[in-house]
Amino acid sequence: MNDMTPARTDAAASAPAPELGAVDWFRAEVDRFMDEMSKPGRSLLSFVPRFVIPKPAIELTDAGESYRLSAELPGLTEKDITVEMADGILTIAAEKHESAERRDGDCLINERRHGHFQRQITLPIDADENKVKARFKHGLLTLDIGKNAAARKRTRKIKIDS
Repeated sequence: MNDMTPARTDAAASAPAPELGAVDWFRAEVDRFMDEMSKPGRSLLSFVPRFVIPKPAIELTDAGESYRLSAELPGLTEKDITVEMADGILTIAAEKHESAERRDGDCLINERRHGHFQRQITLPIDADENKVKARFKHGLLTLDIGKNAAARKRTRKIKIDS
């Protein structure tokens, strides 16, 4: 246990749990997220919490002669996504608008959703802005970013004096 978690005694274990406002709120938000994501046709941007902006999971790996960046973007299409690179910073952004109209007897339901995110990643110094290829398939954005051999050679070791 950490300093913030009080140790439970036998008397505390048998007493009813006190109202946990923040924990109950968090549990309700997780339950709401799981309910929303389990519905067909939902995407990352369908769940737009009131206080948190969704960020896609990314992975940047060194593939030898290039870098490979993967970003999980479920529920989006390549038309929803923009990718830009300037001064060694890669920007991935997406915006999605959804609307659905449904009639059930006398009741008309018209739902609209809007979601947006932007993520910026600072790339290694030898990433070549002119050698970037992007693919998007099944909700996975993959970027192959070439390396600039001349930039790699500019790195030098500094001697530390004692």
